[in-house]
Amino acid sequence: MSARRRIGLVARLAPAVIFTVAAGGEAPIPWPHGEAPTSIEIQEKVGAAIELADLERLEEYLEAYERGEDSEHIFVLQPYIDSGAYDLDALFKFGDAFFGHEFRDLDGYGDAYLPALRRVHAGVRGGLDSFACAGCHSVGGPDGAGGPTQNAFLFGDGDRLSSANARNPPHVLGLGFVQALGAEMTYELTLLRSNALTQAAASGSDVTVSLEAKGVSFGSLTARPDGSVDTAAVVGVDRDLVVKPFGWKGDIARLRRFSEEAARIHFGVQSHVLALGWQVEKDVPRLGPGPDWWDPDNDGVQREIEEGILTASAVYMAMLETPVILPPHDQALRTRWSNGMAVFEEAGCAGCHRAELPLTSVRWEEWPDTTEGPPVELNLIVDGEGPRGTSLVKLFSDLKRHDMGEALADAHDGPGDIPRSVFLTRPLWGLAETAPYLHDGRAATIPEAIEAHGGEAAASRDAFRALDPEDRKDLHVFLLSLTREPKVLVQQ
Repeated sequence: MSARRRIGLVARLAPAVIFTVAAGGEAPIPWPHGEAPTSIEIQEKVGAAIELADLERLEEYLEAYERGEDSEHIFVLQPYIDSGAYDLDALFKFGDAFFGHEFRDLDGYGDAYLPALRRVHAGVRGGLDSFACAGCHSVGGPDGAGGPTQNAFLFGDGDRLSSANARNPPHVLGLGFVQALGAEMTYELTLLRSNALTQAAASGSDVTVSLEAKGVSFGSLTARPDGSVDTAAVVGVDRDLVVKPFGWKGDIARLRRFSEEAARIHFGVQSHVLALGWQVEKDVPRLGPGPDWWDPDNDGVQREIEEGILTASAVYMAMLETPVILPPHDQALRTRWSNGMAVFEEAGCAGCHRAELPLTSVRWEEWPDTTEGPPVELNLIVDGEGPRGTSLVKLFSDLKRHDMGEALADAHDGPGDIPRSVFLTRPLWGLAETAPYLHDGRAATIPEAIEAHGGEAAASRDAFRALDPEDRKDLHVFLLSLTREPKVLVQQ
């Protein structure tokens, strides 16, 4: 169990004081999520936090004289998961350990061909720009966003910042709901395609169908009697109709791929799944020239990340807390907040940043890659850290790509075919704790981020500019309520 999770255990201690004691003999300020914890509950949480802190300190001592001790916490085999050897809590702990683990040469950190710790990545190969996931995801609390100094510089020449595209780390809260929404939207879109193909085959003529999932339009496609599909009118998603809700460009569909790719490009450690793929098709630009499939980066370390830890990391992120909406308690600010919520709709912000998306099933599955084992299953609204979400996911996104205009575009083309100016609608939940804003962290404040919008969002930006100054302030107040449950940092 990592130190970051220790902080999470005492997350509700500060609010217990802040929200239950009112000045001047007034009535207690309401606790935002039900009743405030009792003194006994607070003592239990503090005790658990101290116990975990002592355990982690012991593990650090053990690592000092028994090298490799710490790496045991990020080793889990997929067949053991398939057999049911680990429950959700155990997988969460493995995933948490992976997120906080500081990779080193013993784990396969880096490779034989690239220098360590450079700020600018060398093409698609990556960077070695950090030692741990937690090293760049800490703003606002555990598993949070990244500050401006934690930007990654992707697809560069390995030397000059000007050669790369900057990326600011997003928070990783509530991602189980995000993956589930993406999967359901993909199902709805592919079902429309399948039905259109069936109709075209039966009628012997072309069938054009509008593509809509959860109220979000993705254009249209035309199915032909010969089984081919014209996707020229598809917008906001790849031609395969797979909604990919992760990454600033919306190019990753599953959490396990998100973890795998981050570990590869930031730490130079490769999953066993990628190594197996290299055996079939030598992906030298991304993984290295080998010569052996089990060690494509030739650093002498085999099976750097087991498939099981990919599963555990996905389960971990699916079980993390969900961002919340916390309106201000002050009545004057509450009035501003209420008006700001209406302004959010009137200015057209909700056209892309949809306040909520409906989730048909809260049952979440994480399937393995290389084994034929069953998926790990959990209930998104029951299993995991609180607060949990509901089947109406207050994401403030449409999980669709949009052209944001040349002013906001990447400096350079990426390795795929997504244009420089096209980005996934960034979910706004947790917004208040994620400064700086936008894909490259160029905006220090929320109003600055709105002003930087262009392209398809230009109309909303202009509507924001045309607002009465007081309405702009109210909108800002509302957006600051999109936050996470208050945390307190406990140090020994």
